[in-house]
Amino acid sequence: MMKNRIWLPLLAFQLLSLASFAQLTKVQRDQTIDSVLKVVTERYVFPDMAKKMEAYVRKQQAAKAYDAITDGQQFAARLTQDLRTINNDKHINIEYSPEAIPPEEERELMTIPPAEKEGYAQMMKHLNYGIRKVDVLKGNIGYLDFEFMCSPEFAGDTYAAAMNYLAHTGALIIDLRNCGGSMSPDAIPFLCSYFFENPVHLVDWYWRKNNAVKQAWTYSYVSGKKYLDKPIYILTSNKTFSGAEEMAYDLQNLKRATIIGQPSGGGANPGGFLRVTDHFRMFVPIGQAISPITKTNWEGVGVKPDTLINTKLALTKAHMMGITHTMNTTDIQPWKEALQNWLKELENTKLVLKPITFELKDFPNAKEVYVAGSFNEWNAGSHKMQRKGNSWVLTTEAEPGKVVYKFIVDGKWITDPDNTATETNGPNTDSVKFISKDF
Repeated sequence: MMKNRIWLPLLAFQLLSLASFAQLTKVQRDQTIDSVLKVVTERYVFPDMAKKMEAYVRKQQAAKAYDAITDGQQFAARLTQDLRTINNDKHINIEYSPEAIPPEEERELMTIPPAEKEGYAQMMKHLNYGIRKVDVLKGNIGYLDFEFMCSPEFAGDTYAAAMNYLAHTGALIIDLRNCGGSMSPDAIPFLCSYFFENPVHLVDWYWRKNNAVKQAWTYSYVSGKKYLDKPIYILTSNKTFSGAEEMAYDLQNLKRATIIGQPSGGGANPGGFLRVTDHFRMFVPIGQAISPITKTNWEGVGVKPDTLINTKLALTKAHMMGITHTMNTTDIQPWKEALQNWLKELENTKLVLKPITFELKDFPNAKEVYVAGSFNEWNAGSHKMQRKGNSWVLTTEAEPGKVVYKFIVDGKWITDPDNTATETNGPNTDSVKFISKDF
């Protein structure tokens, strides 16, 4: 949809059908492997690591590890998995399209050609520049929810309006639990500029091309009021990725925000998409983030929360922390009493999660098995199952009531073979479990 100029693979191919275009032939597999490895060796941010990735995939190819894979989605998932085996770079991603991917002119990644800017701007407008919700919660707590962030060239006025709307609140919650990142390196400095009086050094970006380093700082001036001397809470999950992680990481290291939730996805190497064959394309990282404070980044480990809690409980926790801070800093007794009542209300109505166990029998030769469903917003990479005896097993938590789910076996989505309870949602059929509220 946005081809290969985006800051990270966040909206890419999400609306494509999961059906295979046709069975892959050996020629197609070999062609895809050759093209992918050419991109890796020429573009990947770490040349030495690129050589190791190439060697590993060639070894797998020689061992005929790909010969039995005829499904495009499964082949893309397996190649992605094998490339990540060497260094677990989660930005590396190969995607399959059942429809032919049109050829495109070679150009710099993460740039938008002038001819495409008008269409891009319209798309960003229709998507509200990545803002899912702006609200003021009970107790005068600001709430800003992002799905993604984009360049202030397009979103500046909207982001400024959102910050101005929230300027009077006593604390701010920035929800990045479902934020795949930023489509521009300029979005994070722009937004973070509202949180500091003077310019602050956020991060350094190293680029393989020309061996260049570029610093990112906040701005001294922003439109409207800055959000100073008031607490900021950032919500994170395993789905928080790339540029969203940068915001959390930068503000955490600068002691400007408290991180609440689960460790983020762990992707600190930015890049863009490139077409590799008629039906495959690849996101290739071409740069690296380096914090001026930690001298490293969040690659492979994610941003560690200050308050570790199930992501479904993170918003209520942050809301309660914001109200508590406001309550402890006000001298107005009627307002303090109102805050105390809202705090009790949140405590009495907060979600209670129950344990749930998933088990997939057999599949002894599978390399990786995950489970995804309504309990984790269908995140395919957050809940990895472990091999125990003759089964793959995982125990986690979920809301009481109906839970729909599927297993992902080496990139292939399947229903639970031992559970006859299913439901159909459009073209998809999912397995169903029920959790008692009294369990």
